[in-house]
Amino acid sequence: MSSKKIIIIAGGSGGHVFPAITIARYLIKHGWNVNWIGTRNKIESDIVPKHNIKIHFIQINGLRNANLKTLISAPIHIFKSYWKIKKIINSYLPNIILGMGGYVSGPGGIAAWTSKIPFILHEQNKIPGLTNQLLSKISTKNMQAFPGSLPNAEIVGNPVREDIINIPAPINRFKNRSGPLRILIIGGSQGASIFNSILPKISFFLKSKIVIWHQTGKNELEKTKKKYQKYGLYEHIINAFIEDIASAYTWADVIISRSGALTISEITTVGLGAIFIPYPHKDQQQLLNAQDLEDNGAAKIINQSAFNINVILKILNSLNRKKLLVMAEKAFSLRVGNSTKKIFKIIQNISKK
Repeated sequence: MSSKKIIIIAGGSGGHVFPAITIARYLIKHGWNVNWIGTRNKIESDIVPKHNIKIHFIQINGLRNANLKTLISAPIHIFKSYWKIKKIINSYLPNIILGMGGYVSGPGGIAAWTSKIPFILHEQNKIPGLTNQLLSKISTKNMQAFPGSLPNAEIVGNPVREDIINIPAPINRFKNRSGPLRILIIGGSQGASIFNSILPKISFFLKSKIVIWHQTGKNELEKTKKKYQKYGLYEHIINAFIEDIASAYTWADVIISRSGALTISEITTVGLGAIFIPYPHKDQQQLLNAQDLEDNGAAKIINQSAFNINVILKILNSLNRKKLLVMAEKAFSLRVGNSTKKIFKIIQNISKK
């Protein structure tokens, strides 16, 4: 068994944190010692300790839509974060450092580079964020989920949890399934206000034709529950966050969701038809993540500006399980397998050098 040490740097959203957790668990299973660097006020502060992984917190904020005060203080926070990470590196002495995205990766990557520790980078999205674009120029090795994201990068896909990989194929899940269409609604790990506003009304119009499992985000759970109850709808499952996402994917006939990179990878791994409402980033990263699925007939994309009750009603009224099975199988045909093992092999090889 190896006793090698790695620092994983990831934070900010489930799209960065959950693939990193999958890799961390696999490394630990193979004898590696794992430390994590993230931020205290984001999802990693809740998720990482649950897996008995030591996490170090640094303070850093994103600069997208930042106010003047944040912009002025940003260089000071980046410099402080850089030195704190340098101290962690000097104390822990990792064999390798893995950057999985989020603003926390910026000072982490620079600290790894100046410490002469091998630094490898993974980009989950079709379009890389600014942090990863810059870090890709100094990293030891670049990895990407989709072709053409980073220069000289190996395509490895996005790491997906074992319980999701083990979900039965669409043909087996849909066999003998009857009753109302099962709709899974996910607005990312934080939820999406626009989904929480519109989908309860959809359930009112379609009544017994559908049953919903809705992830609202923790800030809007009670408000969204009240909306469903206002329409006299109590049979739907409403959660702030779905811990057992594998069960939700297994249960669903179709998903209505954002199109973050991890969601795309999980949907293709499982084989599930989708209605995507991409988050309207300036660089359209979520739209581009979803494009292949729509082009292959596995999904429908609705721009957020066009997302309303009538559009969703029209789509849902046009669907049945037979059509959804076809969409699910088309999604299943686009999956990229063995991502975690590919990344593990790269980590092993580079750490030996």
